[in-house]
Amino acid sequence: MTSPDPAQRPKLVVWAYRCWVVSGALLAVLGVLVVILSAIDDSGSMSSATLGVLVLIVGVAYILLGSKAFTGDARWRSSLSALTLVVVAMLLFLSVGLGSPVFALALLAAIIGLFGSLLAYRPDSETWYTGKAPEPKKQRTPRKKKP
Repeated sequence: MTSPDPAQRPKLVVWAYRCWVVSGALLAVLGVLVVILSAIDDSGSMSSATLGVLVLIVGVAYILLGSKAFTGDARWRSSLSALTLVVVAMLLFLSVGLGSPVFALALLAAIIGLFGSLLAYRPDSETWYTGKAPEPKKQRTPRKKKP
């Protein structure tokens, strides 16, 4: 598999990478914050700390996978896109289910990463990643109205 030319990288791919890195950094910071807050909390429950570690790991994964996808490998792009979608769904349930404002902030950070994934699949980005021009849209024939 040939790698796309970095000099020809579209601006959408650059913005997708920026979104992934910002999202990953925010998730990592919020994950550390959750771990610290759960260590200070007197409830004795480790479930929040475990979720914080998970958010931290996901944030680091966003940054690492985003860096791999930025080099032009479409496989990393699709893996990261699937991860961003799953993380947004997971954090949606966590923020609503636990009623935690920290997880709501993590959800907003994850949505930034999902937006980056959407940018990575725009036609200009798709052409750069795959090396193939997108297929033209087929003309729809209008339906005949019944008398």
